[in-house]
Amino acid sequence: MKFTTLLLLALIPGISDAENFLINSNKLFNFAEAAYPNYFDPAGVETTTLDEYLVRYYPSTDTYIGTKDGGVYVYGNVFGGLLKAGVITDFIELEADSDELLAQLFANVQSNVQVYGTGAVISILSDDLNGSRHQRFIIELKSKQTLLIAHNIDLASRIDTLALNDQIEFFGEYEWNDKGGVIHWTHHDPEAIHVNGWLFHNNLIYQ
Repeated sequence: MKFTTLLLLALIPGISDAENFLINSNKLFNFAEAAYPNYFDPAGVETTTLDEYLVRYYPSTDTYIGTKDGGVYVYGNVFGGLLKAGVITDFIELEADSDELLAQLFANVQSNVQVYGTGAVISILSDDLNGSRHQRFIIELKSKQTLLIAHNIDLASRIDTLALNDQIEFFGEYEWNDKGGVIHWTHHDPEAIHVNGWLFHNNLIYQ
């Protein structure tokens, strides 16, 4: 089905499950860039937040693509303004929950693996101020595995609004410990050697 036809469809409401929302939004944006470069160019622009949307803006075509509540939206003169293109699952298969992978890494005492996932904050610890400063808190996955998030606040912004029971989506490197594991590298790499990580909290990206 042509993309321009999809833009005109009145489709079902967006998916309600917000887990892995940033991961799936980026997957959707990458798909759109590859499939429709005449609309979304140049590829690989940064994903940002705008009001309640996750968006990418393409200066060469003066267009936006965004997601909100599972819906996919496009904006620009070529689209006649703001249009709903459908829902994420119309275009891509959602990324599976990573709890199983994280359980395997813990059981096999593995480290240095790039992972993503979503969990609820169950404990907020004091910042680690030795060497590079890290914001530290513990999240619990749906599987009940716990992870310590060690977020470098010398390279990325601190989450000042963090509270117990908040949902956190993460993309970083898993390091084994006997309590479930640690997630670090949740930030950009200024030397462009390591994969860039991030945290996603209350519709803001910290990287």
